[in-house]
Amino acid sequence: MFRDLVKALTGQSYPAKFGQLHGYAQFLIKDEGQSAMIPFPDRVVDGVVYLDVDEESLARLDAYQGKRFTREEVSIEGEGGEWLDADAYCLKLTRKSLLTGTEWDEDHFRETHLKKALASCRK
Repeated sequence: MFRDLVKALTGQSYPAKFGQLHGYAQFLIKDEGQSAMIPFPDRVVDGVVYLDVDEESLARLDAYQGKRFTREEVSIEGEGGEWLDADAYCLKLTRKSLLTGTEWDEDHFRETHLKKALASCRK
C-alpha cells in the first residue's frame, strides 16, 4: 500500500492507481501492527494498484508477505470506474485465527509502524 515500502522491498518505483477491492475487509493481526485482508461480503478495502510489476519484484513481495499469505488474482474498481486486474495478498483462511476484530487503519499504521517496517526492509 505504501510507495516507500514497495520501493524499499523492490528497489523500484512503479506507477500506481488508487482503487477499491469489493468483497474483502482488512483487519489487524493479533499483537502486530500489520494487517491482513480476507474475503468479507459487503465490505470494501481501499488500496493502491501498482502497475507493470516485474517478476523479480513480485518474488521479493511474496517473500516479505511470507507463508501466512497467498497472492490472489482480484478485480479492483479504479477511481474512474474502470476495472483493473490485480494481485492482492490475502491471509490464508486457515490462519484466520490470527486476526483481531479491529479494522486496520492506514493513518495509525503510518504513524506507529511504517518506520519500523521500512527499517526491516533495509537490513
